[in-house]
Amino acid sequence: MKWLPGMLGALLVPAVLVGQQVPARLTLVDALEIARRGNPEYQQAVNSALAQGAQIRAGWGAFLPTLSARLAFSGTSSRTVTGQDDFGRPVELPNPVTFRRSAASQSVSAGLTVFDGFRNLNSLRATRASADAAYAAREAVGTRIDAETARRFYEALRTTRLIALEERLLASAREQLDNTRRLFRIAGATREDVLGAEADVATQELQFESAKGDARKAVLAVREHLGIVEDIDFAVAGDLPDTWDPATLDVEALVSRATESTPRVLQLEASARAADLRVSAQRAGRWPTIMVNASLSRSVSLSSYDALFQFNPRNRGFGIGITLDLPVFTGFQTAAQIATASLESRNAHETVRASRLQVEREVRAAVIDVRNTYRGRQLAERAAELSLERLQLARQRYAIGAMTFANLQLLIDRAAQEERRLVNAQFQLAQAVVTLDERVGRSVQP
Repeated sequence: MKWLPGMLGALLVPAVLVGQQVPARLTLVDALEIARRGNPEYQQAVNSALAQGAQIRAGWGAFLPTLSARLAFSGTSSRTVTGQDDFGRPVELPNPVTFRRSAASQSVSAGLTVFDGFRNLNSLRATRASADAAYAAREAVGTRIDAETARRFYEALRTTRLIALEERLLASAREQLDNTRRLFRIAGATREDVLGAEADVATQELQFESAKGDARKAVLAVREHLGIVEDIDFAVAGDLPDTWDPATLDVEALVSRATESTPRVLQLEASARAADLRVSAQRAGRWPTIMVNASLSRSVSLSSYDALFQFNPRNRGFGIGITLDLPVFTGFQTAAQIATASLESRNAHETVRASRLQVEREVRAAVIDVRNTYRGRQLAERAAELSLERLQLARQRYAIGAMTFANLQLLIDRAAQEERRLVNAQFQLAQAVVTLDERVGRSVQP
């Protein structure tokens, strides 16, 4: 019963206000924990899993006898002004006649299905399989929520890193403006160079403000995903996970694990088992049904209102019976129900097969993305190092008047682009690893 631990765990989780537990500096661990409590999609999956408990209880109830009790009181009154003479002719009575009647009855009845072709048994097993599917669906949603949480967290962290980068580039641009003004005073630079440096400062200020805006929007995306409705200020804090060479990944082992044990595949497999059992339950319609029933009753009927609200009637009755219901001809309804259930079963198994194919493709594609982004990060690091070294040499030449400001500015822009590209490449790798973890259903880091 895979569904039971998850359902009990969800029942034991107290309802809390998510916003009150958001730290001022939000780490990835904090974000993952809060998302499991506050994300609306995950809570819907939890509720769906909990609802299966009622279905399982109903399945067990089919093996128990049905029991019903009835309590009834009635009273009538009629007034007659006509009658019949000795020859059967209607005549008017000299005095109207009033008739009164009352009755009270109590009954208890019970019934038990002794044999139904194992319909109830297969229905219960199908309900259990559906509960397993609901629990696996909850885990699949949880895996997706965790991955999306990590992606949004890393996006917010990336924009925070870019703020620091743009702030540093702005300080560098202002320093370059000061140097250019100094050179202009000693006739080492032209007025155009000063204006260009001032324009560069303005451009970099715009980049800095844009980076701050992107960071605020990234934090809003995190807040929405975590289900935080309160207006609480927080900042993401943390670092990227350690890098490792994805060339060591065993792709075939990852594919095998993903196609056999990811929550999405387990959900569809459980749904297919439930569909198979529903076919068996429908086939029970061709078997006879044997039922045993018993009843106990008490009643009284009087020619007055004295029987009203009499809770101890003196007339007693008891009955017991056995019913054999044999479906000789049902207008092809049973055959149609079996055919429909069989079609659903076959389609469910085809859905499992299609899901495995899709999972295999997604895992292999995610591995390719990880390897490409890893290589892209290596190249971005090398390009950023070379651009920075080149810029340092160019600034030395510009300081002695051996380089024009226009050429220096090209190198400054190139170095800034390479630094931004490096930050983006670092986080693209982290995002690619998160996606691979999501596809496999667990962390793939060695």
